[in-house]
Amino acid sequence: MTATGSPVAAARPNQREHILDAALGLIASHGAAKMSMRMLAKECGLNVAAIYHYFESKDALVAAVVDERRYGARLAEVPEIDPALPAADRLALMFQTIWEGALAEEPIWRVLLGEGLRGEPAVMPVGRNLLDVIGPGLADWLVATIPEVKAPEAVAQMLIGQMFTGFLRHIFEPDLDTEIIRSEASASLCAAIFG
Repeated sequence: MTATGSPVAAARPNQREHILDAALGLIASHGAAKMSMRMLAKECGLNVAAIYHYFESKDALVAAVVDERRYGARLAEVPEIDPALPAADRLALMFQTIWEGALAEEPIWRVLLGEGLRGEPAVMPVGRNLLDVIGPGLADWLVATIPEVKAPEAVAQMLIGQMFTGFLRHIFEPDLDTEIIRSEASASLCAAIFG
């Protein structure tokens, strides 16, 4: 209790992460435009001022929800893929890594796709920045693991396209096994690139 008798939420060592997780859940459920800082504070058991202690604005909060996933740092780590495998198998393994990562981050991708389609101003620069990181990161992966690929930037865009297409299938065909989606997307990529 404070001196005025009002309850105070106990400070958590990971309060910022708690706020970000709650914000992601609310944005995924209600959309960024409909999530208010007051709604977030209630979800976190905090007052609104506590939220603003960590994030100067709602736009900064929305950006942090994605930025905290550290996609740039993750993409800097090239996956270990056996160089002795045929090029098509290495590409299939690379797509599998991307696909599994996207599924692990499904709430973020749902938010970005949904809010991006609605043109939500707080999400648009975040989505653009993410695409600016993913494309070059995947091109670097390709150069390092599949040097047979002649146009790594173009193939990186194909990988991103297949990931988004697969994710849309996952959304609109929720009963379809995600392994089938991955396998079909991977086979299409390999056929298009290696014949």
